Amino acid sequence: MDVILDDILKTLPPEFLEKIKKMTVDEFRFSQHADLRMTIKDKYFYRNKSREQLIKSLGNKKEYIFLDGDVFSGIVLEKLYERITTKKK
Repeated sequence: MDVILDDILKTLPPEFLEKIKKMTVDEFRFSQHADLRMTIKDKYFYRNKSREQLIKSLGNKKEYIFLDGDVFSGIVLEKLYERITTKKK
């Protein structure tokens, strides 16, 4: 997951990161439905040859048993939000 988050963070401009810090997690997830969410599903889930390993790395939580691209992108967006809003300076 850290590799994915690092890769995404490389592409986000600093002014967008500052804008995200002013949002709630739900506002962030909703605002990125058509942008980051689609990229995450396509690049990091559907085209990921190590998808099974990635799913296992999330743990054996019941909600991940039937993980699909939508659920996965939601998880990534939440973790990305956490990383952006809690990053130490």
